[in-house]
Amino acid sequence: LVGTANRSIIQYDTRSKEVISSYDEHIGAVNTLTFLNEKKFASTSDDKKLFIWEVGVDSPFKRISDPTVQSVTSIVKHPIEKSLIGQSIDNRIIVYDHANQYKINKKKTFSGHLSSGYTCGVDISPDGQFVVSGDSNGGIWFWDWRTTKNYRVVEGHDKVVSDVKWHPLKQSK
Repeated sequence: LVGTANRSIIQYDTRSKEVISSYDEHIGAVNTLTFLNEKKFASTSDDKKLFIWEVGVDSPFKRISDPTVQSVTSIVKHPIEKSLIGQSIDNRIIVYDHANQYKINKKKTFSGHLSSGYTCGVDISPDGQFVVSGDSNGGIWFWDWRTTKNYRVVEGHDKVVSDVKWHPLKQSK
């Protein structure tokens, strides 16, 4: 899958180099694509929406839109729970539940860092206990998943920390 600035998501077959499907529902640049499983994926866009798609079906089966949510520029899947964690450009991390209803979990928001105006990455520890994000002041922010409280801030850089990733096996790294 390829997300484009001209609002499209294109699915290629890497062997034949052919376009298999095109997904054209967003009205803004596509920011991120995340597989939920082998048959479904999520997309976010500058149009401030999150769409859930079935692979090969050119219309999303779920559209999540909320006037209080800004563009989401980075999204990851929780390793244990059926949730997506999205970095919004309005200085907060939003949680989308994708068990059955596919909706924003308004009770679970992570904030305190500065991401406005930048594409700052977000990730979650392999055990699902901690959320981590970069920020525009060079900080690396850690939150407790369960309580959403800030756990620690580490200075990572003297400028924007644009992305963060947990080591998949060594949870302290």
